[in-house]
Amino acid sequence: MSAQLSEQKELELVEKVELRIALADSEEKLQASLDLYLAPLLLKLASPYASTRNAVFESLKHVLSRLSSLSAMKLPVKKLIDQAKNPTLPNCDNQALIDNVRLYSSLLASKGVDRIVDVDEKKMLIPDIMNGISAQPLNTAARLFHILCKLLLSWSPPRKGTPEEQKIIEFLQLKDEKDLKFLLDHFTKFFLLMSAKADPQTGTIPRGYSCPGLCATDVSFFTYSAGVSFTKEQHSNFKRAIFKFVTNGFVADDQLLLKFLCVVSTDSSDLSDSALQFLKRLQIPYEDEDFIDYLISLFIGDKEIGRPPVKPALQTKILSILSRSVRATLDREKVSLICSIGLHSSDVKLRIICLTFIRHTAKTNFKSLLPGSTSETADYSTSILSLIRNNLHSEGWPRLQLGPSTPSFATAVQQRKLQYEIIGDILSKDYNSFKDLSYVEFLFDSLSGDLDEFRHSIQEALLSVLGQLHKLPDFSKQKLKAMLKATLGGDAANNDNSLDHEKKKVVLMTARYISVKFINFTFDFDDHEARLMNIWGTLKTNRFDIIEESTKGLHPYWFRMNRSLVSNTNSSQITVPKVVESNVSETKLPSFQNFVQYLLQEIEELKENKDSVLRSTLPVAINFAKQCLISEATYGKSTIIGQDEDWQVRIQNAIDVDERVSDLVSSLLSGVDSKWYIDFLKLVCGEFVENDASGQRIALSKYHDVTLGFTALTFLKFTNSSVLSNLECFLQPLLRYLDGFKTISNGDLELAGQILGIISSSLPPTCSDLAQLIASVKSNTGNSLELSTPFALAYILPRLHLVQKGSMFNNEQLSDLMEVIVNLGNSDTNRRIVLLMYSQILKYGLLLRLDLKKREDFIVRFVQKYEKKLMNDEILTQVYGYLSLYASQFDLSDNFFKDIFATYPSKQIEYLLAAGEALSLVAGGWSSRILLKERDIYGASYAQLELQFKTENSGKVLDQILVACNSTEPAMKKASCIWLLCLTEYLQNNAFLKAKSKDIHLKFMRFLAVNDEFVQDAAARGLSLIYQQGDSDLQEDMVKSLLRSFTDSTKAMALSAGTMSEQTQVFEPDVMNTGDGSISTYKDIMSLASEVGDPSLVYKFMSLAKSSALWSSRRGIAFGLGAILSKSSLEKMLLQDEKTSNKLIPVLYRYKFDPFPSVARSMNDIWNTLITNTSSTVSSYFDVILSALLDGMGNKEWRIREASTVGLLQLLQTQDFEKFSEKLLDLWMMGFRVMDDIKESVREAGTRFVVALAKIFSRSIHSTEGGATERSKMLLDRIVPFLLGLKGIESDAEEVRKFALTTLIDLVKADSKAIRPYSPKLIYEFTLLFSSLEPQVINYLALNSSKYNIDSDLIDIQRKNSVRSSPLFEVIDKLINQADDDMLESLIESAVKAAKSSVGLPSKVAASQVFMLLVRRYALDIKPYSGRLLKVCMTMLEDKNEAVSSVYAASIGYLLKVTSIEKAVKYGKKLVALYFAGTRDNGKKIVGMTIDSILKYSPSQFEDISTIFMPLIFIASNDNDKDNAQLYSKIWSEASRSGSAAVKLYLSEILNLLSGFITSPDFNMRKTCAKTLLAICQSVDRHIADKQIDLLFQLTLNSLQGRTWDGKESLFKALIQLSIFFKEYIVANTTLKAEIDKVVEVEISRSNMKYLKKIVFDYAEYLSETMDLNSSIPIDTYMKIVTAVMNDVDDATSRGSIANPTTEGNEAKRAKPNVAVGEKSSQKNTEKEQFVISILKASVPIYSKGQSSRLFDYIIEHSTNLFSNEKFVYTWKSQVAASEIGMLLLESPVTEVDSTKLFGYWNKVFTVCGKKESILNVKLKLIRFGSTLIKKFPEFRTSVESQLRELSEADPTSRMTHELKNVEI
Repeated sequence: MSAQLSEQKELELVEKVELRIALADSEEKLQASLDLYLAPLLLKLASPYASTRNAVFESLKHVLSRLSSLSAMKLPVKKLIDQAKNPTLPNCDNQALIDNVRLYSSLLASKGVDRIVDVDEKKMLIPDIMNGISAQPLNTAARLFHILCKLLLSWSPPRKGTPEEQKIIEFLQLKDEKDLKFLLDHFTKFFLLMSAKADPQTGTIPRGYSCPGLCATDVSFFTYSAGVSFTKEQHSNFKRAIFKFVTNGFVADDQLLLKFLCVVSTDSSDLSDSALQFLKRLQIPYEDEDFIDYLISLFIGDKEIGRPPVKPALQTKILSILSRSVRATLDREKVSLICSIGLHSSDVKLRIICLTFIRHTAKTNFKSLLPGSTSETADYSTSILSLIRNNLHSEGWPRLQLGPSTPSFATAVQQRKLQYEIIGDILSKDYNSFKDLSYVEFLFDSLSGDLDEFRHSIQEALLSVLGQLHKLPDFSKQKLKAMLKATLGGDAANNDNSLDHEKKKVVLMTARYISVKFINFTFDFDDHEARLMNIWGTLKTNRFDIIEESTKGLHPYWFRMNRSLVSNTNSSQITVPKVVESNVSETKLPSFQNFVQYLLQEIEELKENKDSVLRSTLPVAINFAKQCLISEATYGKSTIIGQDEDWQVRIQNAIDVDERVSDLVSSLLSGVDSKWYIDFLKLVCGEFVENDASGQRIALSKYHDVTLGFTALTFLKFTNSSVLSNLECFLQPLLRYLDGFKTISNGDLELAGQILGIISSSLPPTCSDLAQLIASVKSNTGNSLELSTPFALAYILPRLHLVQKGSMFNNEQLSDLMEVIVNLGNSDTNRRIVLLMYSQILKYGLLLRLDLKKREDFIVRFVQKYEKKLMNDEILTQVYGYLSLYASQFDLSDNFFKDIFATYPSKQIEYLLAAGEALSLVAGGWSSRILLKERDIYGASYAQLELQFKTENSGKVLDQILVACNSTEPAMKKASCIWLLCLTEYLQNNAFLKAKSKDIHLKFMRFLAVNDEFVQDAAARGLSLIYQQGDSDLQEDMVKSLLRSFTDSTKAMALSAGTMSEQTQVFEPDVMNTGDGSISTYKDIMSLASEVGDPSLVYKFMSLAKSSALWSSRRGIAFGLGAILSKSSLEKMLLQDEKTSNKLIPVLYRYKFDPFPSVARSMNDIWNTLITNTSSTVSSYFDVILSALLDGMGNKEWRIREASTVGLLQLLQTQDFEKFSEKLLDLWMMGFRVMDDIKESVREAGTRFVVALAKIFSRSIHSTEGGATERSKMLLDRIVPFLLGLKGIESDAEEVRKFALTTLIDLVKADSKAIRPYSPKLIYEFTLLFSSLEPQVINYLALNSSKYNIDSDLIDIQRKNSVRSSPLFEVIDKLINQADDDMLESLIESAVKAAKSSVGLPSKVAASQVFMLLVRRYALDIKPYSGRLLKVCMTMLEDKNEAVSSVYAASIGYLLKVTSIEKAVKYGKKLVALYFAGTRDNGKKIVGMTIDSILKYSPSQFEDISTIFMPLIFIASNDNDKDNAQLYSKIWSEASRSGSAAVKLYLSEILNLLSGFITSPDFNMRKTCAKTLLAICQSVDRHIADKQIDLLFQLTLNSLQGRTWDGKESLFKALIQLSIFFKEYIVANTTLKAEIDKVVEVEISRSNMKYLKKIVFDYAEYLSETMDLNSSIPIDTYMKIVTAVMNDVDDATSRGSIANPTTEGNEAKRAKPNVAVGEKSSQKNTEKEQFVISILKASVPIYSKGQSSRLFDYIIEHSTNLFSNEKFVYTWKSQVAASEIGMLLLESPVTEVDSTKLFGYWNKVFTVCGKKESILNVKLKLIRFGSTLIKKFPEFRTSVESQLRELSEADPTSRMTHELKNVEI
């Protein structure tokens, strides 16, 4: 360390430095002094001596004063910056002094930067400032940052993706990552800064204020610490410079700019748009901790450092990102702050996006929405739910109120909907907030009070909490019950039809629907109160969906299914056993006692309320009580009551069908004798009879339900006599009820009789009412007896006999009753009632009380009367069956059998089943199970009846039925099948039937081949029944037999005739014919069992495959109910054998979608019966099902292909995409394969499949944005090449091609980032597709337009325009716009390749449009590739189709905008060469269109190469083709703007270009050049350079050499005009004059008369203008030429071909060919006349200059000859011309001799024109001619005036008089 200098020495050093600087007497010396001394001088500011520091300050004042006058003086900026960063002060440890050095060094460095002009010099300083800036003190860093910003104002960014960018990245690379982080952080903060001006009074920079997103320290960094303040404009300029710098080369990885871009994207300037576009190309790391925390910090601010949150616009942007981030939802405190700030914001957009964020948080991490518990968040600890509820209240609650503080209605509705939905989202997850039900009450109140627009959202919010309901504590459940009860308990039906009432009713219906849902998900199924509320929901006036949902709440299967839908959403993957166990499980119903007691309690409470819902739903409640009873009795037992979708049918019929169920119910109910049960029975009976004995109504229900009788009967059947005896009070009401038999239904009549009989059986003998009723038979005859009495006794007496109370009546009374019934039977009116009475007496053995003779007599009489009436009479046949019980006593069993068997021709299924039941009675007597349902007295001895009516007829009956099964008669075959089924079902324990099991099995197998659906179903059920009844050996034999019948036709036929084969036709012909033969459902069931590998399963499948034919039968349903047993065995098998499950379920799943309805229906029956939870099963077996279906899509059988396709469609739509993403390629391949299937229905299925697959795939790609880009890339890597390949858009099948294209388009439209890498390939393929997608009719019209008289160009224009409007082109545009910058080269390759490969106009046009899109998208980066694109465009300009050439012309205009000047020059010259090459008809037009597009789209580039284009444009504007000339003239007028000055500016270039082509072998080009020369003469002045004038003449003279050619006259005219225009130059250049004269002489001497006629006028003009230059005027030559051309005037075909610059409007109108037009008015005559007149007029100026008397005489002579009619017939035009020529001659100097000749000429003219018949115009011209003559030669006045007066007198018109006055005559 050096020693510290003394104060004196330091002062001396400072003075010396100051002196050196002061003595610098020039800028160079001062510059050198400052470079050397300024930085060291500043170091002395750190001196410990105040005097030294003061001296330095004085020196700085001197320096600064001198600098102020020297604006170009530079400062040593680099040294100052280095010193500011690291001052060399080894002896100073005073930080304040060191900061002084830093401060002034940076201050002077900042001033020095302002003085740097060289951009490169500024550029070199940037790394010096940036490196180490993070380590500097705050004030120094602030000033250095400001210097950096000033340097960036002149920064020129490199193009993205170029080598220049990479160089800049390396140049700017910082040594320390901290510096990069520091700069990015402060660049970002700079955009948050709000500029504040310095105090205008004191100039003080404000400090201590903050900005949104910036604390006071941050603001001070940019302003006070940096010593600057900003105006709005300065701030904006700095921001632009920073953005340009940061986004172009500052960092190697653009991902580092995410924070910066997020902030800039909401800037108030237009930089926000650029930032947004840049941001779209980056991958936002939604789960990056640093990035997300940074955004959150910006949003919520920081209280500790005093940084407020950012502005609402940026907060909205931040929340849009946070709403897709899981990471953002992890911190509860921050989430709470975000939500609180957002919900309290006055910005509507922010509030709405905040709600979106809350929904996102609720779905991903709802715990973060719970209130915070720390002190830091004490201000925001209120739950989000509370905040939202408060917001709703503030906006108006329960009804939205619009006010000044609320947004527009639509926005307010959107926001309020979100708020309601979010409440639901949170409540569905936040149990603690939900459990007190306060928010549920709030939502229900909102539902009833808010606007209709919110009803759906509130409903969804309430329904979203269903999953939470079952967890509620008991007190909440009770509270909820009270709420729901209030909602469901009132009847909404009334007569008020007002609009307000209707709205209230809609709200009530919605509330009830939600309430029923709540009930079903809150309370267990065994909750009797909840079930009663479900019953209330079935109210008829309720909405259908309420009734449906309520019904589900009363059905255990659907109740369980509903609950599983919610529970499964939160459960993990369900295993296979669980799936099956869910089917086997049994839901417990409410206790019968609890439910009945609660029902009675409610009835008691609501008895006086006439509007009670219970009154309208009481029958449903009673029926449910019955279901509770049966369910309670059978719970946990194996019965036919399976809780599947058919549970209601099963439980309704179970007691009648299943003896076990009957026994279980009986054992449960028989012991119940409590008062509640008695009250309940009284209730049920009262509801049935409705009125008491006196007629007073006792029923509570509003409606009479037909099921009440059945329900009452069910209860009474199993009630003990002690309880039944309490119902004695209903004896008289029932009898009164029967009195109305004429008005009540037969069913109710029968039920009333049964109920009466059951109650009567329990009454004691002392019952007077009953005794009186019995006694009434004896005292009356049958004819006078009321029908109700014998009917009642027919039901009462048999049951009294059954319960051993026969003593209550005697045989005589029985005989009397029988006599009454027989008498009643004589009338057909009461036939049915009589038969019912017979059935009651017969089936319970009451007839046995009569003696044998009476019984026989009765039976014989009955048979004789009814045996011929059995056909189709079910009741009579039933009675016949009961009567057969007594037949064995009289050997009449065969007769009964024959009578019943004779009814086989019946076509009524119900009757055949009834006959089958009767046959079972004939065969089995009381052992037939059909009588189970007739046992309606509890405790009665039915065993005695079985003994009394035991029969041995079963073998005989069965044998005869088996024989009938072999019949070929269809009716007998059908009847025998049904009867065999009945015997198998109702005589299951019969030994003879078991012995015949094999025969029965064989018969049923044969029936499977019958062409009758019901027979097939009956046979299937019979096979299942007989299989179940056999032992293991028998079952094995049955399986083998059935298998052979399906697989081995020969063996089967050998075994037994009539068995089936695979070819056996099962259905009627053409019923299921599809062109490929018919099929059999049961063959498919057999195939299903075989595929699984266990043929014995066919019996179980047949049982499960219930048919609508069997189940729709009233009696046949009993057979289907037994299928539950097969189901149970299958379920157990699936539980125990996973291998079988893996085989069965995929095959069964496929069969569900079989194309034939019967097969699909049967398989669906099997599936639905076996698999209760389809979604869980399919999910568990997904892989095996998917594999099986994919294989099936390639099967050789079309049915399997179609079923597999439809099944796979259903499968994919119900499963998560991740499950089958690995099989995606296989799915697409097989989908496209079936789309091209030979079978139409398969193709249709394939189309539906791939449509759905495409949507699923597109959604999956789109849904992976922001989190699974790699996964998306992997998926697209598989699929996109496939879609673009031979099996996609290049497929031979048109449907496949179109769909592949549609899929690709949808993927692009989904705006997925994952598709971007495929943009080049897609653009190439899409471009080529345009032509193939064009309708063929358009292409045909374009090729054959001439046939239809259509302009092909118009068609091509339309074709071209259609490309731009095509949806496919929109997709290409999107691909290019969303492509990344680094893809440019690939895109160029694709575009060039597409342009070269395109065939057809649409594709070529599309390729050109792609070029333009690329230019627009990559304007800054495409320059290096512009040459390749221009080369392609130049090639395509030569396309044969003008429409194609024109679009590429436009592309060139775009491309030149971004190309280098060298390439622009190159291709500009090529365009010029193409114009002059003339290789095609429209080549010049295409070049013009190209230049026009360059001018239009690239005006600055056009200016750069205007010296190439402007000469061509000027020349081409004189093109011989009018259209081309017009096009180029337009371009010239737009490009030149200055008119003639532009010609002068580019004259040299024009002449150079002309020199190369004026002698072209193409004569049209020569014409163009000649016209150009004429145009030059008209455009330039006489002050152009002599060299240019000489070049003009040389070009013209040289071009005139050689023979004449059509158009050469233009060159001659150009020469004449040049000679006249540059007369002075010619005077000075005698050689040129001689050369011109020589050429003129040569040309005028040509023998080509046609050519001479065209140039003679120019020659005349030349002579007249250059007369003074010629020493000898060739007058004779001229006259000779004129004479020659006038003599040849007959050859003049058109005056229009003769140039006449002196006469305007003289061109004759073309005469239409008309034979009636005279020669005088013919076009040819007019043209000849006009030509001669014009040549004579052109000769006059020559005379005027040369004064040749010969020429004068020549003119006079030929003017006089105008009237000679030699060469033409003169007209008025010749008369007018004669006067005009005279006046022209008078204007020239005329001698006296000539005056005399002229006077003579006047007289001749007057003689011809002064006639009265001459037209007015001729006379007026004559007057003017005379007037001119008098003025010139007064001596002729007298004569001329006299002639004119004569003329006036002859035609005294006002016009003539006026004209004479004008000439003073």
